Amino acid sequence: MNPHQAVATRFDELVAAVAFRYGPLAQGIVLVLYEELIALRRVLADDPEAFVVRARARSIAAELAGQYERHGFRPVTDHPSSVVGHDPCVIQFSRRVFEDKHGAVAHLVAAETVEITGPDLAFVESGRPYMYVIDEDGRFLVWTRAFSFEELVFGRNRATVGGVPVAHPMLVPERLRALAAGEIVFVGAPRVRAVIVNNKSGHFRTPPSSGEIVVNACRSRLGLTEADIDLFIVGGVGSGTVQRIGQEIDERSER
Repeated sequence: MNPHQAVATRFDELVAAVAFRYGPLAQGIVLVLYEELIALRRVLADDPEAFVVRARARSIAAELAGQYERHGFRPVTDHPSSVVGHDPCVIQFSRRVFEDKHGAVAHLVAAETVEITGPDLAFVESGRPYMYVIDEDGRFLVWTRAFSFEELVFGRNRATVGGVPVAHPMLVPERLRALAAGEIVFVGAPRVRAVIVNNKSGHFRTPPSSGEIVVNACRSRLGLTEADIDLFIVGGVGSGTVQRIGQEIDERSER
């Protein structure tokens, strides 16, 4: 058995074990699929002509997308965010809620947030998840403290600063506005060779159209091609309704 097949077999066995213990729809399967996709992306970074590996990566990405769809969340109508711009869609988080829940330590997170302007990222731990926001001016902002895959899949309650759970609005405390927000895994360090990224933000809930903004940012800032980017859309404004100026509005046109 070649080493690539051995890796695939090992992860297949892990998925089967998780499904057997917790059921075929267990969120733990997302964790295993993420880890396999990162392992495959690392191989492709060194050997982009490994077509069998690339085909496996596409298959795992498709399976992970299906898992995300099954476990995805839907926005609630009383969520404290609003649509303040269109084409592209701009989401603004409530200043009152932000100051109440995050304001006391937001400056600490801001001090650890950097703008991505090129592919060489000194802070990156390859294969670890990070929080990102693309603000209304198109700045690609990343909190430089990595968190665990358990937190990526099951929630970031343990990713705290001063005892306060870190949330995406803390990366943009001045205006609390985003074109896109979610979680990103950089493959390769310090030069990024590929990314695995989603739009999973419980605070901004940016629409599916934000995916194009993320892909364009990864191409222009990191020098990646679309073949180097695995993007997962997880709910968002376009999946339901949000509140704006006290009135419920339907944002399905943002799909």
